[in-house]
Amino acid sequence: MRALVLTMLVLVLAGCVNLPLRPGVLLLDRGDALLEQGDYVSAVAAYDEFLKKYPDDRLAGSAQARRDTASAIRSAREEIARLRTDLSARENEMTRLRQEIDRLRADLETIKQTDLRLERKR
Repeated sequence: MRALVLTMLVLVLAGCVNLPLRPGVLLLDRGDALLEQGDYVSAVAAYDEFLKKYPDDRLAGSAQARRDTASAIRSAREEIARLRTDLSARENEMTRLRQEIDRLRADLETIKQTDLRLERKR
């Protein structure tokens, strides 16, 4: 009987180990999962919710750092997307300018040939 009670106690304690020790841990875990999935906006929202509900929690500093990291990654990705768009526009402009240069060179060559013909006629 004693072994049965001890086994039950061990099972109950083992089950408790898997439960979060504080309710805010679930918010942090959700934020971490969203961060890993690349959903930075939702991760920031989860960390903000934690910080609003549990500002004095011992994990608040960690939550703030995670929030700042997610926010920085989101901002960096937005900047990268903007720069890619800008680069694409500049590449298109470069292509257009190269085509214009080629056209001007062809026109210049035509003018040279015309000038040479006129010189020969004189």
